[in-house]
Amino acid sequence: MSIWSLKDIKEDLSDKQQHRSTWRIAAPMLLSNMTVPLVGLVDSGVMGHLPESHHLAAVGLGAALFTFIVWTMGFLRMITTGLVAQAYGASNHHDIRQWLYLSSLLALSVATLTLLLNPWIIDVILWWVEGSSDVEESVLLYWNTRIWGLPFTLLNAVMIGWFIGMQNARVPFVMLLIINLFNVGLDLLFVQGFGMAVDGVAIASVIAEILGFIYAAICLKGLLKKFPIKEKFQLAWAKLKRLLRLNGDLLIRTLSLELVFFTIHSRGAELGDAVMAVNAVLLNFLLVISSGLDGFANAVEAQVGRALGRDKWRDFRASINIGGFWSIITSLLFCLAFLLFIETFIGWITDIESVRQQAEPYHIYIILIPLVAIWGFWLDGVFIGASAITTMRNSMILAVAVGFIPMYFLTKGYDNHGLWWAFFAFLAMRAITSFWLLYRGIKAGRYISLSTIALYKKEHM
Repeated sequence: MSIWSLKDIKEDLSDKQQHRSTWRIAAPMLLSNMTVPLVGLVDSGVMGHLPESHHLAAVGLGAALFTFIVWTMGFLRMITTGLVAQAYGASNHHDIRQWLYLSSLLALSVATLTLLLNPWIIDVILWWVEGSSDVEESVLLYWNTRIWGLPFTLLNAVMIGWFIGMQNARVPFVMLLIINLFNVGLDLLFVQGFGMAVDGVAIASVIAEILGFIYAAICLKGLLKKFPIKEKFQLAWAKLKRLLRLNGDLLIRTLSLELVFFTIHSRGAELGDAVMAVNAVLLNFLLVISSGLDGFANAVEAQVGRALGRDKWRDFRASINIGGFWSIITSLLFCLAFLLFIETFIGWITDIESVRQQAEPYHIYIILIPLVAIWGFWLDGVFIGASAITTMRNSMILAVAVGFIPMYFLTKGYDNHGLWWAFFAFLAMRAITSFWLLYRGIKAGRYISLSTIALYKKEHM
């Protein structure tokens, strides 16, 4: 039995209702996600126009270190989306609420533990990343300020995941808009208005996260009234164990991904502050690309989860096909934009001539990255919506072990170019393994049972 044919893809792509449903979630998430790298670009921009390059390098590294904590706890957003979308598809009001409460409890626990361990965490970070004394001092200042916003950052991740799972992209859109626009405005106020440096950038981020949380909490109260339950909240240990088990897989997956990015940062630090600053600029562009592609991945997550909750093969298949179609279109637009305007974009970030000159040989990597990166983002959306976190983990481990690590050691003599070649090998292997594992999962009936697929095909022959 052929499960997925060219005829099926054509049929799905002609479904106007499914396109509208995808865009209803993707459009606000795309717009709000694009404000996320705006913050990174403004952070880099205000630092890049200060006289010394170590400010730019420190903010790039400090933000990456904080992002490491947030991405390590990525399950708070990703797993919440998949589980809530499935509960929404099944009209299970109890689970809709319970996954919100359990994820929030876990977010606060992680934030508290991180704050308690902070003195030891920063020692490990500075031991691992060896930059100049100026960079290390600035990174320490940034980190010790930004870390106080962690509880709100993690709770915001839960909120965003929950609302997306509920097929509501409007609230995350406004929420992220508030966070990122306030972040940008306060950046400019503290650095250019008050003469602060990396500490001003960090304080701006903390205040913005708090404002975003306040808005989300107000919206949450109103939406929960539409999904009443008779039972009072209870600490469901079985579900908490499932959440932790899924988190374990996602933690391994995230640490594997962070190994790649921290290798780029730490190796760049060994090559000097200027190279480290160049990589910070280029990785900000990568964040722009990933944020754009994530808009459609978010739509795929929500729709795949709902389809599985309803046990609908046609909806599951169409969610993947249409999400993939628009992801490809978006990646091509990114390639064209960077091809035409990359020098202008870099000029917006920094006027330090040495950084701009050193960045020139790396333009081609940013121009081509969307074509290689799109597949991993798109298919991660499928795995998150299906709560197939083990599959995500396996794909990432294979991409790092078979793609990045061998290429890193083979090309180490080519300095920073070798780093980017290894990164491309990682992205390509991630695409290949994701396709392979998804195909195997569908054929084995891990998402929609084979009997359900066979019945659908029989009815539509």
